[in-house]
Parts: sequence; structure tokens; C-alpha cells
Amino acid sequence: MAGSKQLDPLAYIENAFLDRRAEREEKRAKAAARTKPEIKGRFRKTKLSAPRPRMAGTSTRQVMDPKLKELIENLPRNLEFLAKFYDDEVTSRYYSHKFKETRYDLMRRLLDPELTLEEVSRLLGVCPATVRRYTNRGWLEHHRTKGKQRRFRLSAVAKHVEEHGRLPEG
Repeated sequence: MAGSKQLDPLAYIENAFLDRRAEREEKRAKAAARTKPEIKGRFRKTKLSAPRPRMAGTSTRQVMDPKLKELIENLPRNLEFLAKFYDDEVTSRYYSHKFKETRYDLMRRLLDPELTLEEVSRLLGVCPATVRRYTNRGWLEHHRTKGKQRRFRLSAVAKHVEEHGRLPEG
């Protein structure tokens, strides 16, 4: 062993019992300062950096059902027609009770439904934990029920997709 260092057993054992925690922590702090940005608050990332939703396979099945596509294309025209009827005057004559919701509330409930966590994760093509992460970071608007469950509006999900570039290509 001409070029290598000789191992001194006593120095090796003595070195093992020296308290070098402060040196190690200082070394770690310097390394962390070089590689990671300063963490402020609970989360360090400020922009959306989650996985893209998975697109449906185009080779084996269609991306959108033709009936659904037809419904989406005709919806604006049909809704405009329905919105022209402004009140429930005629309908209310045939019921002895008051309606639970106004016409506006009825249309809003039908057009902008309240969605569960499962439904949103299915729409976005991500796991429920990712949807929770989106809400925790303020990327996806939601509200809580009395039982502390997350609920979403379809319009908020569409806004999230539009703002964060989650529209599928093609």
C-alpha cells in the first residue's frame, strides 16, 4: 500500500466519539441554501406544477361521445330560448305551495352544478389528492359543506382549466 493513507485505529475510534453535529448542520444549511429557495409559509411552490390530466386514448375509443358533442353544440341555443321566459306566474297557479327556489336559482343549479371531490377528480383526470392539493394552494375555488366536505362549482373547474392551461391538445 505504497500510495494510500495508513489507518490509525486510535484516531479512527477517537474521531467517532467527537461531537460534530454543529459542523454537519452548518454543512447541510449551506447545501440547502444553494439548492432550495427560501420556504415561506406552508408551501414553497407558487405556480401550478402538477401533472397534466390524462387524455382518453384516441386510438381505441373516441374522446367525446357524439351524443354529448351534439348536446354541447345545441345547449347555448336551447338555454337562450328557456331564459326568455322570465317568471313562474303561469306555473305557480297549478301548485298550492311556493317554489323552493327562484327560476334564476333553478337555472343556476342546473347549468352550474355543485360537484363533489370525486366528480372533479374524474373531470380533471387526476387523483383526489391532487384536487385537494389544488384547493389547499388556492388554485381551485371551492367551498365547504357543514360537514367540512369540499364542494366545487362546474364554472370554477372550467375557470381552473382555462387559467392553468389544462385544455387537452388537439
